[in-house]
Amino acid sequence: MKRLGQLNAFGKLEHDADRNLTAWHALTDHLVDVAACFCRLTRCGSIRRALERAAGRSLTERDLARLAALVFLHDLGKANSGFQAKRWDKGAIPSGWPAHAGHGLEATKLFAEDAFLQELVALLPIEALCTWGEAVEPLLKASISHHGRPIIESVGDWTRAIWKPVVAMDGEVLYDPAPVLAEIGRGVVELYPDAFASGGDPLPETPAFSHLFAGLVQLADWLGSDTAFFPLSNGEGDRAREVSAFADQAIDALGLDAAPWQSRLAIEPPGFESVFDGHPPYPIQAAMADPALGPLLVLESETGSGKTEAALWRFVHLFQRGEVDSLYFALPTRVSASQVYERVLKAVNRLWPNEPPVAVRALPGYASADGQEPKALPDFQVLWLDDPSDAEAHRRWAAESPKRFLAAPIAVGTIDQALLGALQVRHAHLRHALLARSLLVVDEVHASDPYMTLLLERLLQAHLACGGHALLLSATLGASARTRYLAIGSQGRPSIPGFEVACKAPYPALSDRGGLCAIASTTRPKAVAWSLHDLMDAPDAIALLAIEAAATGAKVLIVRNTVPAALAVFRALEAHPQASDWLFAVGETKTLHHSRFSREDRPLLDAAIQAQLGKRRPPGPRIVVGTQTLEQSLDLDADLLITDLCPMDVLLQRIGRLHRHPRPDEERPPGYGTAHAIVLTPPSHDLSPMLTTSQHGLGPFHDGDGIYPDLRTVEATRRLILERPAVVIPEDNRHLVEAATHPDQLLEMESLGEGWRLLGNKVEGRGGAERTIARLHGLEIDKPFDQQQGFPTDLDIATRLGVRDRLLTFDPAPAGPFGQPLRQLPVRHFLVKGIDADSTPSKVERRDEAVHFNLGHVQFRYGRLGLEKLDG
Repeated sequence: MKRLGQLNAFGKLEHDADRNLTAWHALTDHLVDVAACFCRLTRCGSIRRALERAAGRSLTERDLARLAALVFLHDLGKANSGFQAKRWDKGAIPSGWPAHAGHGLEATKLFAEDAFLQELVALLPIEALCTWGEAVEPLLKASISHHGRPIIESVGDWTRAIWKPVVAMDGEVLYDPAPVLAEIGRGVVELYPDAFASGGDPLPETPAFSHLFAGLVQLADWLGSDTAFFPLSNGEGDRAREVSAFADQAIDALGLDAAPWQSRLAIEPPGFESVFDGHPPYPIQAAMADPALGPLLVLESETGSGKTEAALWRFVHLFQRGEVDSLYFALPTRVSASQVYERVLKAVNRLWPNEPPVAVRALPGYASADGQEPKALPDFQVLWLDDPSDAEAHRRWAAESPKRFLAAPIAVGTIDQALLGALQVRHAHLRHALLARSLLVVDEVHASDPYMTLLLERLLQAHLACGGHALLLSATLGASARTRYLAIGSQGRPSIPGFEVACKAPYPALSDRGGLCAIASTTRPKAVAWSLHDLMDAPDAIALLAIEAAATGAKVLIVRNTVPAALAVFRALEAHPQASDWLFAVGETKTLHHSRFSREDRPLLDAAIQAQLGKRRPPGPRIVVGTQTLEQSLDLDADLLITDLCPMDVLLQRIGRLHRHPRPDEERPPGYGTAHAIVLTPPSHDLSPMLTTSQHGLGPFHDGDGIYPDLRTVEATRRLILERPAVVIPEDNRHLVEAATHPDQLLEMESLGEGWRLLGNKVEGRGGAERTIARLHGLEIDKPFDQQQGFPTDLDIATRLGVRDRLLTFDPAPAGPFGQPLRQLPVRHFLVKGIDADSTPSKVERRDEAVHFNLGHVQFRYGRLGLEKLDG
């Protein structure tokens, strides 16, 4: 190894456990690595497409050479003496050297109006760069800001000191940034001579281009810093001659270039039946093969109609034609993402029986690639079951960090992973650039509040502007939401059709900017009789309704809006000697289904409920109690639904778990040949007390309650049930959703009284405030990169995506209620309100068949009923 002398500038260092230097990487070699990665990325089909769409024109080879030159300069700040002092630990810096310094802000300060600094800048080909157009400044700043957030200028006169030579007491020059900068200047010109040739168009000046470029530089830096592909040089060899092979290996191994898989599909185009268990396509699925469809689609179809397979079929055709290089399937919950991941993984293995692209389950703390889960190691590393030197370990790189999830050729996760690409959080630009390659599928788009909705709109606007494709799926989308989404990228305010017109829109339907097209439904019509029972506050009476049905052999699904309400009914059922044997159980352990279970136990709950209430359910009575976790992605088939009152779009989701599969009459108990739903309401069916105080998830937000704060939609739903005691699904879906969500109908609810009018004002005001907050938090893609404001702390602005929820880790892991080790337990933020954020589980002990522990000053119990807060 060439010795790292005092005059050698390093870009990377490697130490052993005792902090002894074992290897190092020359600064110029690292610059070569990262620029080579960028060049290789621009040869990937969808990345090149995204760059050109954002630029508004084709990119020439000279353009790409100039962009590569700017990438080469990304770490020029590491030439400063304070950064080079990092070859020693802070307490061991020799006399004469400055204190440790960074290299991002320090690089921007190099361009300050200072005679000494300007002499150093003159060693770089800055004058030549300035002939490339006005875009050079934001693009260079984007390159230097490659650590995840824009660098914001600060006041201070310390910069000059770290750019001066380091001189020993005897006058010996220990380190001088000037020759290092001169080497960088010579190197960039030698590597990219075409960039410095005269002529050529100015580099693209569109703001979208600079933001996309920033994300690609971040990706190139992550790749070029990975020693699995780019070994440290120790200052030896000719890096420029060997780096192209390293870059090719990295991009190919990680699956960032989709061409090999695309060509295989093009040679042997798959049939729908071969991918999806031999089933011929439904009309909504067959429609996805149409090449004339626009880049933004909205598919509205009933629950259980095959929307997931339709989305995958859309991806297959876009991917085969080279219009996208990847897929991100975004779902509202971890449970639904896990369910869809398994279905996607099966389809991927059928599309490519040999050497398929990696499919990642993009759930932080619960990630998977190719169906395998990694083991967490210290320093944020992971270990796969394969030999670490095996190529399989490299291809799963995208699953090793949430910030890399979107780098996978195929990934399934929650919507927040995509939305983080539209927020002012670290590495948002990286997520944005990775997503630009993809078909973005967003399932259950109706399940969003104003904040999330506006973020999704901004995300889609940026995604489509780069030439990306998107598909929005919903069983219950109103005209207002559909119109708003389809108007993304258009000028002016979209015009929402009136209520009567909206009700006449066909269903199921597929929409793009060209209009709405009816699609034939293949779902059998389902007659549903529903009725209102003012028993929301009466868990014992609710239990008796379930027992009466189960006594005939019925499968009963009870969905409550909150966990406490679900627990109350469960305890009433368990206290009844007859009902106890009919309760849902995991193994022999009776339980219920909600969100307060560990990551190890949730898969057990999902598998058990689908075995007992799914398509192949066994005969005999069963009663399942749960919350909103039962609404989505679980293939359940109940004979009777007992549910809390909720907004119509949510209620239709719950009804989708009722008579989901056709069965012979003898398989349904007497009296349940027709689907029936009992909808629970407050006493006297009166919602007005909830205008001021939330109950059972209805009404204003307060400490985790108030799940459905807009009582206008809830009251409209109640009135619809009263007016129409029977409906036919999906035939009546359009009218039901519009009658409960259309702006005209909400205004009608406000005429019920002053309290309802004030509610409307409050809801609209809160919605406007949340949309304003979303705009303030959003990534400013419409501004040049160098005008992007400084990012606030990630935690503050990502809270709405669940960042303040806690994930408790138990090590060693005690045994949980179902026999699985309790390693990771998600906890909603309102359950740990007032508890120090750094608190970890203490006094952990297993007793009474449950795990008891303290978090700060509060006691908790985790058992067969999930997580319970015992005091505080």
